[in-house]
Amino acid sequence: MSPSTVNCEPFATVEPETSPERLIQELAQLRLELEILQREKLDLEIMLENITEHADAIEVELRARNQDVQELNERLALANKELEQLASVDGLTGIANRRRFDMTLEREWKRLTRAQKPFSLILGDIDYFKRYNDTYGHQAGDYCLQKVCQACHACAKRATDLAARYGGEEIALILPDTDSIGAMYIAQEIRQRIRELNIKHEASPIGRTLSMSLGVATVIPHNRIQPTLLVNQADMALYQAKQNGRNRIILFDKSL
Repeated sequence: MSPSTVNCEPFATVEPETSPERLIQELAQLRLELEILQREKLDLEIMLENITEHADAIEVELRARNQDVQELNERLALANKELEQLASVDGLTGIANRRRFDMTLEREWKRLTRAQKPFSLILGDIDYFKRYNDTYGHQAGDYCLQKVCQACHACAKRATDLAARYGGEEIALILPDTDSIGAMYIAQEIRQRIRELNIKHEASPIGRTLSMSLGVATVIPHNRIQPTLLVNQADMALYQAKQNGRNRIILFDKSL
């Protein structure tokens, strides 16, 4: 090829990578997508607001239900407590009944076995109470029994002391952490309070007013003996008080 000969081909046309039309289309598409996203966002915000409102309502309702449950539980606990109290109280006299006496005796016996401290029991019996009922009637007898039980209850001054209707016209006083001297002092106080009631009992062969016989026993509990021992000793002392003429206090000793 001669130097003067040159292969001259026409330049190829170069299209721009992005034309205005394409940009406009893309912009329109983006605007459409943005509009869709904004609508979806708005829908989600509305849904979230509804859910939040619904959740708030549920939370309020839940708090109310929790409050109702708490109040019902409190009422139930109170009712159970009242029922337990009723189950442990003598209906006529208002003091502890035999069931509560037995439970308290057992509990205090175990406690004092561990502590190795004295445990005293007083058993009292209204003198010639059957004659009183026969003379004045059962309504008067009930009133008399109520007054005597209240007098005995007033002598159970400590939280651990317990006055209970043991059976019929018999009243028992449980006296934990009390030696025989202290128990005799309380028994004397019971007799004094009964005397101060000044309840007429003209059918009694030992006086013209109501009186009471009392038996006192004291032991230091330990694992080799049962609480029935204390009850039996107090009962034996009470029996001896009746045998000796009634209207008196007898402290148990092994010679009885």
